[in-house]
Amino acid sequence: MPLPIAHGLVGAIVVALGRPQGTLNRDWHVLLLGSVFAISPDFDFFLIQGLHFGRGLHRGFSHSILAAFIVTASMLAVLGISHLRNVLALGAAFLSHGLLDFLTTKRGGGVELLWPFLRERFKLGLIGFSEFPVGFSLKEVIKASLIELVVFVPILLAVLLIRELVFRSLNSKRKAQSNDSVKPTMI
Repeated sequence: MPLPIAHGLVGAIVVALGRPQGTLNRDWHVLLLGSVFAISPDFDFFLIQGLHFGRGLHRGFSHSILAAFIVTASMLAVLGISHLRNVLALGAAFLSHGLLDFLTTKRGGGVELLWPFLRERFKLGLIGFSEFPVGFSLKEVIKASLIELVVFVPILLAVLLIRELVFRSLNSKRKAQSNDSVKPTMI
């Protein structure tokens, strides 16, 4: 079960990949929003803690593929087709939460990816970092947070750097082509 750090960084990575011609100066707010969307499935903790629902609710409907589809369709209905690229990127960031939990859960019940069609919980358990028993200490949370930062920050930075370099290269080629097509003619 990754912490919000990993989910937020993966959400930003997904959004950056979904906006290949963006720049950090222009896209920082969309990257931040992608982080929020990627963390938001864990808001089911508010239902568990605040409304005293059972812990079985966590990693349920809010982590499902259908929930990501509903969030994406709702954003598209509100923002319109002109924002399709952003909507799809943010929807993918939301979906990344359930998929990351699926990939990294070794202990625990897994994720209801196919809710409401199947109530079965799925887990692949590739790596089990940031998984805690029922109680956990501040030291364990700090250690897991540092591991997540060390793993995911370099990936985000690499994606942003590659995206920046590719975008600059494309812009340079476009400028060169447009300059070639507007050559003055001699009389």
